[in-house]
Amino acid sequence: MEYKEILNILKPILIVLILFSMAFFLRAEAVNISGVPDQMKAYFQEDSGLPYFSEMDSYYNYRLTENFIENGHLGDAVINGTDWDLHSFFPPGRSAAYPPLIVWITALFYKIANLFGQFPLLVVSFWTSAIIAPLCVIPAYFFVRRISNDYGGITAGILVGVATFYFSHTFAGFFDTDMFNMIMPLFVVWFFSESITATENRKKMIYAVLAAFSMLVFSLAWEGWWYIFYLVLGAAIVYLIISKYLFRMETFKSWSEYPSKKQWILEQPIILPLVIFIVLSLALMSVYWGGSVFSALLQPISVSKLQAATTTSSYPNVFISVGELQIPSLSTVVADVGGTIPFAFGLMGLFMLLWNLRIKKAKGKRKKPPKKDRKPKRGRKSRRRRESVKETKSEEKQISDISSPEKRSNYLYYAILFSIWLIITAYAFTKGVRFVEAFSIPVTLLAGIFVGFVSDYLQNHIKKPLYHVIAMVVVIIIVSYTPVSSANAISNSVVPGTDDAMVNSLYWVKSNSPQNAVMTSWWDFGHLFAAKADRAVTFDGGSQNSARAYWVGKALFTSNEALSAGILKMLASSGDSGYNTLENYTKNTGKTVEILDKILVTDKNTAQNIMTSQYGLTAEQAQNVLQYTHPANPTPDLFVTSLDMVGKAGWWSYFGSWNFNTQNSTNYIYSLAQANATTENNAVIIQGQNNVTVQINGTDVTGGLQISKNKVAPPHRIIIVADGVIAADKVVNNQSTFSILVVKQDNNLVTVAMSKELEGSMFTRLFFMQGAGLNHFKLAHKEPSEGISEVMVWNVS
Repeated sequence: MEYKEILNILKPILIVLILFSMAFFLRAEAVNISGVPDQMKAYFQEDSGLPYFSEMDSYYNYRLTENFIENGHLGDAVINGTDWDLHSFFPPGRSAAYPPLIVWITALFYKIANLFGQFPLLVVSFWTSAIIAPLCVIPAYFFVRRISNDYGGITAGILVGVATFYFSHTFAGFFDTDMFNMIMPLFVVWFFSESITATENRKKMIYAVLAAFSMLVFSLAWEGWWYIFYLVLGAAIVYLIISKYLFRMETFKSWSEYPSKKQWILEQPIILPLVIFIVLSLALMSVYWGGSVFSALLQPISVSKLQAATTTSSYPNVFISVGELQIPSLSTVVADVGGTIPFAFGLMGLFMLLWNLRIKKAKGKRKKPPKKDRKPKRGRKSRRRRESVKETKSEEKQISDISSPEKRSNYLYYAILFSIWLIITAYAFTKGVRFVEAFSIPVTLLAGIFVGFVSDYLQNHIKKPLYHVIAMVVVIIIVSYTPVSSANAISNSVVPGTDDAMVNSLYWVKSNSPQNAVMTSWWDFGHLFAAKADRAVTFDGGSQNSARAYWVGKALFTSNEALSAGILKMLASSGDSGYNTLENYTKNTGKTVEILDKILVTDKNTAQNIMTSQYGLTAEQAQNVLQYTHPANPTPDLFVTSLDMVGKAGWWSYFGSWNFNTQNSTNYIYSLAQANATTENNAVIIQGQNNVTVQINGTDVTGGLQISKNKVAPPHRIIIVADGVIAADKVVNNQSTFSILVVKQDNNLVTVAMSKELEGSMFTRLFFMQGAGLNHFKLAHKEPSEGISEVMVWNVS
């Protein structure tokens, strides 16, 4: 084998290795958590020295993987043949029927790593996404290289590997299923496209089988697999119709021309691979998923309703508070794809595919060369003759490339494929910014295709190969600079999703609470609680869109301590059973809430009397409700308040103050800041960085918000808490819409400005007032133990 042949074989392998290395090392940079000051880094790290995971779903995936390694199944138990998660949505827990690929891959990595040393599962999980995600450069490079050339493939590999939204969900320490959301769709589309464009039946069938197996793997990776299934199905059908009836191509043949249906289908260039793909992929997925495969094919209906404000039960939809489900602006979409240039190149790539569907005709007739050039001396060719022949061949090549029926057919298929791909993913991101990830795949591939066309154009105009290479390097740098820079910036600004204060609190819970204790807080940290404290939780990322969003929000927002404690006790002991049972009788969610507001603050006998005398329930119905709302043996209940919930008040107050008549609510907020205290003329002046100013002169307390140098807006109420004791509580102005709070703990001082509706909320009383004067909530643990606490764990009675 000659040197050039060896080089041609090794070249794509070397290119892929370089692309993978770039994508991996950019992701690996996140391990340094450069977004955290050096003196604070230890506060955000595990005992192993690695940072905590960057988001909380990672802890759910970690816990399922741990279950699989230790017990052979994803759930905590197997109930009636179904893996069951007893930590989440307690009680009763929920199904752990979850796409298992992330668990299987991580378990495999764990086994392999521990052949060479001792590596905890947490360490392996931390690095898994940084290893898997860069593999997307492989199908991206080869797919676009097949359509254009190496330059197009290299560009596609870079852009796919560092696509901004995808990168921000797949760096080291982000252990979630997003790692598969580029690589698996690319493999499915690449293999299926090869099956459509191949000219030999054997290759068509092989690639169709590979596409079907890739579809199976994707279904094991992500519940949204169906969109790629519909994409390739739709692209093939539209291509078949358009190519046959608009372009008069031989993509469909009548079976009347064949002696048997078998022979007919074997001669169908589109139907053959399409049938193989559909039948085999559905069969393979059904083997693992059973009949749920066909239920999953109806998922587009539910996705289209993600932005619905309410559910059929009238409870608010918590999905409207999830950042990834907010509708993005065009500028956000462009940025998350990789920037303006990749986005523009992507659109130009589609244009060029459509442009190349034209049939270019040669203009004029080729003139014969002069006589002296027609018959040169034997063994010699004149310079003019050589140039004329070279130009003629170049023109013939251009005409052949554009008018070739096979190439034209392929360009038509790719134009249809990418057009449909862009349309369906563009529609998807109108349901939430998270779907920009799917939209970025066709855009980045098309950008690579456009660079490939640019390369072909420059090659025809730049005679020296070296200059052509230099020009293409410049083009690739131009299109790749912004997304690569963005990826580097993301990796260098990572801050872990939790810290020592929260994790130490959870370790305390694990060591100092009953095994059957149940934890409740706002949903964000539910998976972390389950993983680190090894306790069941009532509310987490897997159960966020349920009635519990309202009830937990209300437990935080209400000023009625007994109601808050009653809600938490009901949730921990019986979950949804109390309000669901009552609603079966009232047939009205608003009425159900009204009744529960009254009975949860009373004893069992009084509650029964309220339901029977005021609302017409029978004694039997009332008893059915009371077994859940007033359990005889309540489950030990722990309630967690934490610093992060200050910033999330806008949402938990929105859900907790939901109006069931108007089907709407209002966001109420806090502004928390560090403060300084000075003494002037025997008066203490407190000035917060959030413009809160308070003056204390003996027993006289004044203050408000400093809105200008000489003007202070008066608050509705001023509250001062010193070392857990309410030192002052004064109503100032009933017309004001905000209140202010000063908290001094040890040597720390903070000021809080808040919507006045929050001044008496249970969160304010628990977190800022530190439980002063409460009877149903007893502080069990706080972190840090001195100064302003970031996490507080409460026993609820």
